[in-house]
Amino acid sequence: MRKIYFIFLLFLLFICSIYAKETGEISGKIVDEEGNPLPGVVVTAKSPKLQGQRDTITEQDGSFTFPLLPVGTYTLIYELPGFATIVQDNVIVQLGMVTSLKIVMRPAKIEEKVLVVAETPLIDKTSTDTSYRISSEDLAIIPSQARTVPDVVKFTPGVTGVRSNTRRGTAEVGLPSFRGEGEEGNNWLVDGLSMRGVRLNNAGIRVNYDAIDEIQIISDPFSPDLASTFGGIVNAVTKTGGNDFHGELVLLLRDKKLQASRETQLSIASEPERFSRYNWYLNFGGPIVKDRLWFFFSNNIFIDQDVTKENYIDYLYISKGSQSLKTNNFFGKLSWALTNNHNISFSSAYNRPFKQRGGIGRPELYKIDFFTDYMYRFNYKGIISSNTFVEASLGQVKIESLIRPKDDDLGPALYFIEDVAQNVNNSLGKVIDNERRADLTLRLTHYLNTRGLGEHEVGLGFEYYRVSSEFRVDFSGKDEDPFPENGFDSGTKYYFDTWRNNRGTPTFLWEYGPFNFVNSIRGIGLYFKDKITWDRFTLMLGFRSATQINYNDKGKELWKWDLRDFLSPRASLAIDLARDGKNILKLGWGKFSDVTTTMHLGFFNPQAPIQFRRYGWIGPLNPDRNQLHNPMNWKFINEEHQGPFEISGNLKPNFLTKYLVEFDRKLGANWALKTRFVRSQAKDLLELLGVFDPSPPYYKFIFDNFEYKRRDYKGFEIEVNGKIREKFVLNASYSYASAKGTNPGQVETGSWSQEEGSTYYVGLFGNHIFVPDLPELRELKKLFDWGLGGLGGREIGDEGWYGKLPYSVDHNVKMNIVYFAPFEIAFSTALEWISGYHWEKLGLVPFFGYYAFPEGRGSRETPSHLYVDVGVEKRLLLSDFFKIFPENLIFDVRLDVFNLLNSQKPISFVKEDTIVFGHVWARQEPRQARIAIKFKW
Repeated sequence: MRKIYFIFLLFLLFICSIYAKETGEISGKIVDEEGNPLPGVVVTAKSPKLQGQRDTITEQDGSFTFPLLPVGTYTLIYELPGFATIVQDNVIVQLGMVTSLKIVMRPAKIEEKVLVVAETPLIDKTSTDTSYRISSEDLAIIPSQARTVPDVVKFTPGVTGVRSNTRRGTAEVGLPSFRGEGEEGNNWLVDGLSMRGVRLNNAGIRVNYDAIDEIQIISDPFSPDLASTFGGIVNAVTKTGGNDFHGELVLLLRDKKLQASRETQLSIASEPERFSRYNWYLNFGGPIVKDRLWFFFSNNIFIDQDVTKENYIDYLYISKGSQSLKTNNFFGKLSWALTNNHNISFSSAYNRPFKQRGGIGRPELYKIDFFTDYMYRFNYKGIISSNTFVEASLGQVKIESLIRPKDDDLGPALYFIEDVAQNVNNSLGKVIDNERRADLTLRLTHYLNTRGLGEHEVGLGFEYYRVSSEFRVDFSGKDEDPFPENGFDSGTKYYFDTWRNNRGTPTFLWEYGPFNFVNSIRGIGLYFKDKITWDRFTLMLGFRSATQINYNDKGKELWKWDLRDFLSPRASLAIDLARDGKNILKLGWGKFSDVTTTMHLGFFNPQAPIQFRRYGWIGPLNPDRNQLHNPMNWKFINEEHQGPFEISGNLKPNFLTKYLVEFDRKLGANWALKTRFVRSQAKDLLELLGVFDPSPPYYKFIFDNFEYKRRDYKGFEIEVNGKIREKFVLNASYSYASAKGTNPGQVETGSWSQEEGSTYYVGLFGNHIFVPDLPELRELKKLFDWGLGGLGGREIGDEGWYGKLPYSVDHNVKMNIVYFAPFEIAFSTALEWISGYHWEKLGLVPFFGYYAFPEGRGSRETPSHLYVDVGVEKRLLLSDFFKIFPENLIFDVRLDVFNLLNSQKPISFVKEDTIVFGHVWARQEPRQARIAIKFKW
């Protein structure tokens, strides 16, 4: 047992975290006035964010490093006998960034101290990872409408899709797309571990906005120690308390009376005419034992109210309605410094609603959405020696959701009306959507100084992960099944050509069997990197890899990939052109891979998750209910029972290749200009394909790398960051981008109102089955070409699927301005101009919905959009007015106005080739105001 423990200890010491960093780093070099390195200098780091203080001694070359520093502002003290002591203030440490310093010490005949102020670290001269950082101070002052982590990602250069939901085509907040990879291409990290969704790679659970200490948004993660992803990484670290008790009590109010009127649009079921958002939150933190044990907690109560007015989608009447939802969101954290060099922490978040009433849209479609989200994290950080440190993290995320009809009546069926592409009569049914993920990560970093071969930062990493999902649907329509007790008794769905005067002629009947996607994945991940710095050059060489074992609902292995399948080499080079840290050329190349979601795995369970029978109508026009439910009026077309789904014998994970060229120039002490070009390509992406089979039923589905499925991105960006005398702060960017592909990296529905659709790894693209032109197969060929035409397929082509992706824009300008005025007043502005989102006409695929692209994908463009959000905040020290209050009690009042110019340009249009094609589906949200009242201490 002692040998086992010893081996395990060595394993912990030599293997490191596969995921993103929770801390920053200070690295520097100390020389004398003649430029000679000074070894033996004692360097001390102090900060309110640090439990105790840190000390180190410079090496023979005068270099020093402070790893694992919590983000914040530091004071460094440099001491060496015979030299004047230097005290350096305002050394800023940012998440995942190396703050590089160069210190010149001069001899002193008497005891002397020199005070200096560090420059703002605007450029990371050692890394090619494109990062944008937002501190807790920034989060408090910028005008963020939704006040969520996904919402603030919109400030990042080149990111699209945040100011609208490009999946649903509505103006509500969406999830970001980095480099054309869509919302499912991202990874979301909190305190070093992923919290992204298991089934669809969404943002996971909501963590209190006010519990975030800093967010690092990484658009191009070349360093292999960063998390797996095809798009971007959003890395958030939470607050930890401090040596002083502090807190805030805040009321945020966005009332429906503080909004402009909404212009006419059709998405009235999901976009309320008026809404109110009330939010109370309390943050409190401080010491349990000073310098040793700190606590922090944050509790939010959200009250959301939506009101709609009556309206029409062409002839279809939508009644007015109102709904309200109350939610509680809690976050807590304990941080314990075992010693100055060893720290552990525990953090947890909990989120659930406690009251929901009413509904909007058609009353028969009202739903109740009940969810419970939970997350915890254990983190350890240890400095083993001056050049070796270790990190370890363990965490779990649980997401449980139940969506059901408000009246719990599964008798009436869901009716899909083709000429307006809308649902009526009942909701889909009861939907259970549960997810679990558990992650264990370990990280080792070692600094090695060599003569002639440069300074090395060697990193090793290991991860173990286990994720699972349970997605079940108990369909509505149980009372409208014309064929009871035939094995497809889980519900029905009817298609009608129209619903004028609540009548129409049916086109299709779907009779459902069990619908169960229950699957799990587990595996390990590894990375290695060596970042070598010598003279003006920093070269990073490394790789990432992983394994993935996929299991069905019985826990039996479906297939697996090993380390060779995910091997992803990376390389980058940063060149300090003038050796002064002011002109940096960056080059990056890398292969990117990622483990898949669980969504597609259910197709390969012993009992296929999607079981259905499909029938075509042969009865009279405009039937009554008896005729509708008469089995004699329906003709059987096909069925999926234990569908013929196969796995290709040469299946490979998805891969993306990315190139980056960037030039950063520092303009004085407080300004920086960055220009970059990014190119990425992904091809032969995974898809479930429909192919011809000579034996009945003459087709089968195979999961394979599809030669027509691809995504391509190229973009050019200019970024300017800086400040003037701590009073004026500016972040501005311009981006040109072209994001094209056959499939977006997100769920793509067949119409705004449909629930089902294509996803990242499996969809309808490739399901146009090629049938040989043989006399005995002509009827089958005619049926398949009619029912599946427009979906693309092998020996068919892409049938217009390749083009501009729906979340992409060609031109994008962003500008964030903060002005700290006299009398404790702060003004902030967030401006964004978008040239317009791409969209297209959707043609009807009779067997599925509106999934064809008769004009080609992305052939149309919405008008340009302009957003101007402003905020003003006034701070008052209450003791200046009332002596009874403590001196540290602060009263803040803040006003934010969103969409100041009340621009309500169309976000999206009706895509379906129906009688309402081209009508405005959704517009920008109207001008609205939010008032915040804050008490801080």
